[in-house]
Amino acid sequence: MQERFQQLLTNIREWWDKFTTKQKTLIISVAAGVIVALAVLGTVLTRPQYTTLIRCESTKDASNIIDLLKENSIIYEVTDDGLNISVQEKDLSTATLLLGANNYPAAGYSLSEALSGGFSTTESDKQKTYKLYLETKLKEVMEAQSAVNAAYVTLNIPDDDGTLLAEKEEPYASVMLDLEEELGNGVAESFAKNIATALGSKTPENVSIIDSNGNLLFSGADYSSSNSNIVNTTNQLQLKAEAERLVKQEVTSVLLGSNLYEDVKVAPNLSLDFSLVEQTEHKYTQADENGTNVLSHEDTYESTGVGAVEGVPGTDSNGEENTYVIEDDDRSQYSVNEESRDYLPSETIITTTIPSGAIKYDKSSIAITASHYVIYKEAEVREQGLLDGITFKEFKLANSEMVKKTVDEEMVQLVANATGIPVANISIIAYDVPIFQEEEGNGLEATDIAQIVLIVLILALLGFVVFSTLKKDKKEEPQEEELSVENLLQTTQEVSSVEDIDVETKSDIRLMVEKFVDENPDAAAALLRNWLNDSWG
Repeated sequence: MQERFQQLLTNIREWWDKFTTKQKTLIISVAAGVIVALAVLGTVLTRPQYTTLIRCESTKDASNIIDLLKENSIIYEVTDDGLNISVQEKDLSTATLLLGANNYPAAGYSLSEALSGGFSTTESDKQKTYKLYLETKLKEVMEAQSAVNAAYVTLNIPDDDGTLLAEKEEPYASVMLDLEEELGNGVAESFAKNIATALGSKTPENVSIIDSNGNLLFSGADYSSSNSNIVNTTNQLQLKAEAERLVKQEVTSVLLGSNLYEDVKVAPNLSLDFSLVEQTEHKYTQADENGTNVLSHEDTYESTGVGAVEGVPGTDSNGEENTYVIEDDDRSQYSVNEESRDYLPSETIITTTIPSGAIKYDKSSIAITASHYVIYKEAEVREQGLLDGITFKEFKLANSEMVKKTVDEEMVQLVANATGIPVANISIIAYDVPIFQEEEGNGLEATDIAQIVLIVLILALLGFVVFSTLKKDKKEEPQEEELSVENLLQTTQEVSSVEDIDVETKSDIRLMVEKFVDENPDAAAALLRNWLNDSWG
């Protein structure tokens, strides 16, 4: 058995010796790479998988939860910010129950979890869990904004017990935001509309949003969906600020575009009317082309009559003889004329609605400060002869005051045309602001020179150490022995084979010398040089 093992080792050694050094190095490198790759793959596959347990709102809560996990020997991981805590998947249920027992809700509360329940779960319990689900989701939506650090949502959803009174009750929502920075225009209102949609409400009138400092960001009481032209009090200041920002931008662009000023400060004070105005105007035109006044309704009544010879009513007036109805001049006449006229005149009805937030330009004003930079370069001032007898520092002290300039009326009219504000309400002040530029030296201060000298000294010291070390090694290096003829011939004789010797025509020594010269021309030249030196030395 031992002989077979020795034979196997021998075979392996012989197989290994067949390869060159380069091939052996390559085989070892590939084998090492394969082993390392397998080790890494095994580590990755066998590494425990972690899942998020909770997203803490503060580092204090995170510290308390970590203490709980340590006390119960649960392995955990924490992100760099110290707020997200993860545990191994096999320990997730245990850790979740542990947090629930200590009043810490675990992360990832889903809709399926909110609606799931056993036989003991009542409909009221499901409504409460669904409310918690909505609060969690709305919180996540608002915290997704970069300006919001944390959101705290409280919903008041009426219990659906099937009664008519419960159907008429409306849900309410209260939100407090911990802000990293100020919210943009309309963001709070967008939050409120999103909450109202999640609650199934048509309008966000029952939603209120405040920040951690107690500032009211959105009030549903001020919101009116009946008329979109009404601006609620929450947005009035924002609308005014936005309008003033646009005016400021336009005025700054106009003044800088004139190339007369390098810096412009604009402070507009716009007067906005937030009342809603509706005007209805009725215009009537004449009914005909004859200049007849407008007639909407007219009634006329006319009666005429002519009397006859008087007589006693009845038959007493009749004579004894028979009478006949014969027309004569003795008669009576009566007529009635009644008229009613209604004209339909041409009518034009104009209804004008003036939306809230309109700018009252006649009551608005604007103040502008413009600066023109006057640059004094030391070299140019010296060439102009302004530094004769004084230094540049003294020149700066004498000319450091700003000089007020006269503003042309054309410039004021330009601002009036750009903003619509009357010239009388525009105030512009302009200054010449001096700026002094001293001559630039070589740019090297004492500290810079000291650093350069220190670097040069360090490099010089390092070079001295390297040079000393190399010189010492050169002195200690033993001199190589000169090659002798006997040594070279002996070496050549050891490596020569019998097949290379020509015994017929040349001696053994000559053949060895020729072979040595053919195989080692450099060594032969060195040997010849040594002989010449010995002969002529």
